[in-house]
Amino acid sequence: PDSGLRKKPPAKGGKVNKVLSRLVEDKVNGIQRTATGTYDDNDEGDSKSDGAIQFREGVRLGRPLKLNCDKLTYYGRKAIRKNNLSEAENMYKRAMEMDPFDGRSYLGLSRVAQRRKDVSGAREYLKRGIECCFNEDGSRDPFLLQALGVLEERAGNLAEAESLYIAAAKEKPSHAAAWVSLAQLRTRKLSQGVNAGRICYQTAELELQRAGLPASSYVYTAWASLEWKKGGDVKTARTLFQKALGRDPNCSAAWLQLGVMETKKRHWDRAKKCFETVLTFDQRNSRVLQAYAIMESQKPNGDSRTAIDLFERALNANWRDGGVYQAYALYVLKLGDIDSARDLLRRGTHVDRKHAALWQAWGVLETRFGTAEQARDVFQQGIWSCAQSNGGQSGGSHCARLWQAWGVLEAKEGDCMAARQSFSRALDADSRNIAAVTAWTTMEANLNNIKDARLIYNRALKRFPSALSDGKTALWNAYEQMEVRMGNIEEARQIYQM
Repeated sequence: PDSGLRKKPPAKGGKVNKVLSRLVEDKVNGIQRTATGTYDDNDEGDSKSDGAIQFREGVRLGRPLKLNCDKLTYYGRKAIRKNNLSEAENMYKRAMEMDPFDGRSYLGLSRVAQRRKDVSGAREYLKRGIECCFNEDGSRDPFLLQALGVLEERAGNLAEAESLYIAAAKEKPSHAAAWVSLAQLRTRKLSQGVNAGRICYQTAELELQRAGLPASSYVYTAWASLEWKKGGDVKTARTLFQKALGRDPNCSAAWLQLGVMETKKRHWDRAKKCFETVLTFDQRNSRVLQAYAIMESQKPNGDSRTAIDLFERALNANWRDGGVYQAYALYVLKLGDIDSARDLLRRGTHVDRKHAALWQAWGVLETRFGTAEQARDVFQQGIWSCAQSNGGQSGGSHCARLWQAWGVLEAKEGDCMAARQSFSRALDADSRNIAAVTAWTTMEANLNNIKDARLIYNRALKRFPSALSDGKTALWNAYEQMEVRMGNIEEARQIYQM
């Protein structure tokens, strides 16, 4: 019986156009044909044939199928996840040679360079991509602009990062990542108020609606975090988290931050539900396991064995996560096991050399339970490991917390000159480091150097141009408390007029 799958005979008098058939086959298979021969984009032998890109009199002929670049960038991302940087670089370079106008290859090569600690190389790839890659409407690639902004922010070039985020948002107003990065930069590092970040998130929400695009769970999650952590508005934050989860029920970041917020509010059952929900579809999420363990450790009459088991699961899921080592060590220290805490911090600094908070926690542990010489050695190693290429003599903003903790150590040891030098280095690394300002002024006030303490406060307050910033408010409060402790009530009243 006829199954209907037999090839039908050609109609009488019909002719097959062989030239047209070959063109169709070549287009499907990604093959380029020239007068000198046939080139396949999958040929890995001759470097001249890689990507099947042909030129005639200096003019590039056509563009390859997007599918071929998709394959190369996919394998490049896969190689980066496995830390096989040479293979990833090869894949992305082939993709760039195949289509120099595809921004994904420049972004991938930048990530490879960053993994190799080559900041200048990463910056160069992104700038080349911005010069080459344009959208159909002639606008620049917002993904590359935003990625370069992130790179500059990590390097400490905050003004340059802000201008790049703004440029990305102008090129594509519905680009959610640019608005989120801009909001977080302004509220976290530029010490601007909650309203500065809120405006960015509201604009992102509006632009997505105008573009006819669905709402972004990423925007709602970041917005909720701002309202909770900076604004103290738990009700609004909870509503925004629910909007994020309504858009994407499997948004791990939203569940995680909602769980952390419920933990802070001591709603243990709600927090547990959040963490357990994530683990049903993302069992190896080390950050969720870490937050879950911290929640268990903070519960009244909590089971320490359960918390330790969760920390161990987090390390098994990602043994390179420095944050897990730090949280685990602090919990073990709370239980009274100083040697185990020290070992965890030492292991953490071995797998994540640039995790400044790990070095700080280890140095503080040695300050409290070890010797001053051991603590100094830890702080020095941490500064050497975390120093940024453009951080100057103080090592950049990543080292500020280490200089501050070192200054506290020297003040405790009674070496005021060394303490002043460390505090000064901390403020050189990060002029808005509130912890360094308050620690330094506390030391000077205890030495009855009230004029020096006031000078340090007044100089630090000038670093915060916005009167509504959280940093300036914190400094005002600390300054007022110092004057009250010293019995200077009239001076305390005049502080907020500065």
